Amino acid sequence: MDQSVQPEISVVVPVYGSAEILNELYQRTLQTLKKITSHFEIIFVNDASPDSAWQVIQELAVLDKRVRGINLSRNFGQYPAITAGLSASRGKWVVVMDCDLQDQPEGIEKMYQKAQSGFFVVVGSRQKRHDSALRSLVSWGFYSSLNYLTGRRHNRTLTNFGLYHRKVIDAVLSIQDHMRYFSVMVRWVGFRTATVPVEHAPRKGGKSGYSFVKLFSLATDIILAYSEKPLRLIIKVGILVVLCAGGYLVFAVTQGFLGGSTQSFALLMGSLWLIFGFLSVMLGIIALYLGKTFEETKKRPIYIIQEEI
Repeated sequence: MDQSVQPEISVVVPVYGSAEILNELYQRTLQTLKKITSHFEIIFVNDASPDSAWQVIQELAVLDKRVRGINLSRNFGQYPAITAGLSASRGKWVVVMDCDLQDQPEGIEKMYQKAQSGFFVVVGSRQKRHDSALRSLVSWGFYSSLNYLTGRRHNRTLTNFGLYHRKVIDAVLSIQDHMRYFSVMVRWVGFRTATVPVEHAPRKGGKSGYSFVKLFSLATDIILAYSEKPLRLIIKVGILVVLCAGGYLVFAVTQGFLGGSTQSFALLMGSLWLIFGFLSVMLGIIALYLGKTFEETKKRPIYIIQEEI
């Protein structure tokens, strides 16, 4: 590909633990892109995959000059890896997709056609998810918590798999937040958006890197980065606790004057412990916000590139 010509489409693929299916992913993506344009690039970002993914990426880059590889110095996570790929991309349109082939490359053509109607963002909507019951339950809990605590609706059928105009990508990259959550950032920058139905296939390689613990951690990071609702919720709960504790204190004192038993004292102590527990949670949430603020002030790089090909 002539480096002086801007690609029509750049495809960014963060890679972790899927070395055995990268060749199939490349071939299917290649066949789809050829139907749209002859000017494209495919960018694989190896997020310190523990298998031979980087070796496969190097082989693909040698065979096809339209393939570019970025090898991160360590595992930074999916969203920093996506950011690395977006920063390296040059296309007028940029596709972001996972490497596990659950989101199928053939959907890119449908997204590109939809974008020609004047949309800057076209996101794939998974019509039928091939997840286990436990995985679906964890995902439901993740998005339900996210919706409530951020005050915004996050549709679990929508993923990162989508087509984004260069203006959208430049706007997302201009955000300097250390916490990177691509779909939330895209929604925040705005632009006219559409969705298209895409088929969600069973996972072909590796396993999901998002356990319940990691999803909980991710949800916490997103909430702290994009919402003040937990702080406002603390104030509301605090007022409620104070009113209840004050009412009970009046009741306990009145009972004491009227010759109540020691049961009132035990209940009073229980209430005090409840209040202390609430205070501990409140201080913990505030400490998390302060910790995230401190993390942002360090201005550390979101990712570090070890080598490129």
